[in-house]
Amino acid sequence: MIFDRKRYEKLVAAKRTWYKKLKPVFCPVIDKEVHFNSKGFNHLFYDGTGKGRSNQERIYRLNLLPLAIPVIKKTNTIVKYKKEFTKSLGKEVEYWRIKETVGKADAIVTVILRRIGTGNVTFHSIFKHRNTKKAARKRLP
Repeated sequence: MIFDRKRYEKLVAAKRTWYKKLKPVFCPVIDKEVHFNSKGFNHLFYDGTGKGRSNQERIYRLNLLPLAIPVIKKTNTIVKYKKEFTKSLGKEVEYWRIKETVGKADAIVTVILRRIGTGNVTFHSIFKHRNTKKAARKRLP
């Protein structure tokens, strides 16, 4: 597959414009509004250590962004919750991993939410789970 730089840059610009317009979304399972800030958008391009993600990974995550809102609004399950003190920030950081089946293809999508200290809960990351039913069928002889 040939990488098309212009197409990639258009995608990033379009998703950035869309993301900046997002208003906070209420998440019933944590009973808080989720805000969309630049740190969440940046995390789509860089991992937790600051290492850049591949262009393919960036495109994948950017294209999943619109599914974050229905996941946040619909989910009724916290898959994982973690609270830890981070020396680099000098604050407690909380993470929530929420998962829901959304979209036309009934994709299982996980969204990670984060709160630093006593700040707002923010969007942190998104990824999709492989459809295990389809994968299992492909493996059968």
